[in-house]
Amino acid sequence: MRIVVSAPPKSGNHWIGCLLSTIYGLQYPTPGGHAATASPETLAEFAASGGFPDGSMFHHHTRFHPRLCDVIDAIPAHHVTMVRDPYDVFVSMYYWEQERSARGLGRDRPRPRHAMYGKPIDDEAVLQFLADGFGPHIERANGWIHSGRAIPIRYEELHDSPVAALQRVTGQIKPVSDETIVAALEACRADRARQQDEKMAWHVRAARVGDSRDKLGEAHLRIFRERHGDLIRSLGYEVR
Repeated sequence: MRIVVSAPPKSGNHWIGCLLSTIYGLQYPTPGGHAATASPETLAEFAASGGFPDGSMFHHHTRFHPRLCDVIDAIPAHHVTMVRDPYDVFVSMYYWEQERSARGLGRDRPRPRHAMYGKPIDDEAVLQFLADGFGPHIERANGWIHSGRAIPIRYEELHDSPVAALQRVTGQIKPVSDETIVAALEACRADRARQQDEKMAWHVRAARVGDSRDKLGEAHLRIFRERHGDLIRSLGYEVR
């Protein structure tokens, strides 16, 4: 068995990766898998060279493309996509950027989110990124959730009804017992993930639904409404 999780950053990729790898006994992550999705051709070459063996999985953040899905199907691998409330994604991304840049990570090439580093969450530069740089992240989630090429699962349903959510997903991959699902949920708790290593200690922050309600002000909400409202609705979330 092989599994690929396709979703934007800060959507709960590590959580669903931990859960599925624990449930099915897969190696996660597959080294090099993330980078291999740069194009359908590089992913095909990666798989053909033995880089994606049976019994493994990985996640990536590449935008939806039918040819990429064709390669995943041909490997063959099961395909899952995670989606999360864009308001919570933005807050998670803001704190993720603070931690990554403070450690000099991900600074090899300029990215729009770097403008948020070292600034309060209501700083003008942060609001500017939300207005002009955050849209593509929501568009990427929309691309995957509406593609019909991956099994969808929402971050919120994993919190609210985790056993039922995983029953639905595993039922489309390979059904497992409720006991197996419950054991995986226990093994992949946020507090245990933080104990894995130094990176996960800061990578997994609040790990909860609705964190944005305590962090965002009216200036943020106005930008979400005016610049991203249609995308949020298309993704299936309420515009605040």
